[in-house]
Amino acid sequence: MEEIEMGPEQFKHYAQIHIDTTKDVFGVELDFEEKSVLELDDLIQKGWPDGVPAMLDNVVLLIGSFLGEAIIKIIGGEWESTAEGWGIRINNATLMVFSKVKKRLLNGMEDSISFYYKSSKKMLEDDFKEIIK
Repeated sequence: MEEIEMGPEQFKHYAQIHIDTTKDVFGVELDFEEKSVLELDDLIQKGWPDGVPAMLDNVVLLIGSFLGEAIIKIIGGEWESTAEGWGIRINNATLMVFSKVKKRLLNGMEDSISFYYKSSKKMLEDDFKEIIK
């Protein structure tokens, strides 16, 4: 069986699948805005209230692609392949969105996506202020 190549174009496609699926299943319309990123924890809780999804890797791919694309639209950056996997490169930081989503699905709210997003955004904004000084 041939392995599918992963990269920015595929992640855009998977992000759109996540948007469409979320609308179909939950009646929630996501977009690449901050309010949608902040809804991800609640959607995960509604979708898998009793634990880990059966098809964990597929769910990680869809939600992680959406999170990455939203971060690119909101904060900036671009997809980057690293030794640890794909992430969003912003200045000297790489946000490992797929790892974060997987941890959230496995560990629950102790690995909140909303907290990760807000703290990463603040760290990056603070870093920008230091660069401008």
